Amino acid sequence: MKAKQDEEILANATNTIIRWYEETRITFTTALKPIKTLDVELLGILLSARKHTLGALTTLTNEHIIPTHVLLRVLCEIYIVLLWAMNAPTKKNENKSDAVYSRLRSWDHSRLIKHKKLLENLPETAEAKKSIKKIEGDIAKLKKQGIKCMPNVKQIFDELGREWAEVYPKFYQFYCRAIHLDRNITQELAHLDRGSNHVLYKNDIEPRGNELLRIASISCDINKMVRNFYDWHVDLIQKEYENLQSMLGKR
Repeated sequence: MKAKQDEEILANATNTIIRWYEETRITFTTALKPIKTLDVELLGILLSARKHTLGALTTLTNEHIIPTHVLLRVLCEIYIVLLWAMNAPTKKNENKSDAVYSRLRSWDHSRLIKHKKLLENLPETAEAKKSIKKIEGDIAKLKKQGIKCMPNVKQIFDELGREWAEVYPKFYQFYCRAIHLDRNITQELAHLDRGSNHVLYKNDIEPRGNELLRIASISCDINKMVRNFYDWHVDLIQKEYENLQSMLGKR
């Protein structure tokens, strides 16, 4: 009975969480006319978050915990970037949209630098050299326009303050071990039992029991940030999240 109840809870939670994204997407297409460059940027980020969320919910449903943690780490990064961008201070005679868009371009600058370093660490090929040259050109254009790299995670949360620094950096750090494979994970999957001299192994790591709540929490916050930026309603989504939180806390 418990397993069936858990399946129903997961299915209902999945439907609710994905509906948040769909409702925000639909509002984009109906409320924003004409649609501007920043609107398209935010919609693209939202749709990426939706796909990663659906992936995390799918792997969790199929009890694949490592891939769930990988996708949660990506969702944490999306949240952190959005949070930093949405809290952009405005300069004199600058509107909020321009300040947010400038920070998203800083995210681009950081991505280009990371991509360049990655290519430089690979064996040199004509294709890699061509890609590096293009990236260098793109970076030069951003620098010329005064677009700096975005700060690191510590600097972002130092800027935002302690109220944010207690939660998401902790998730971000923990789920990093699934992407940059941590030996704690590999040893949890396979280790030598010294007593019997047998290798003990299993198919996956143990769930922490809070994966579904984490997915719901990050998804709720991403959708609320986007909706708040446009002054769209967030009360219902917050209420539904609190209902999920209450239900999952009783499991």
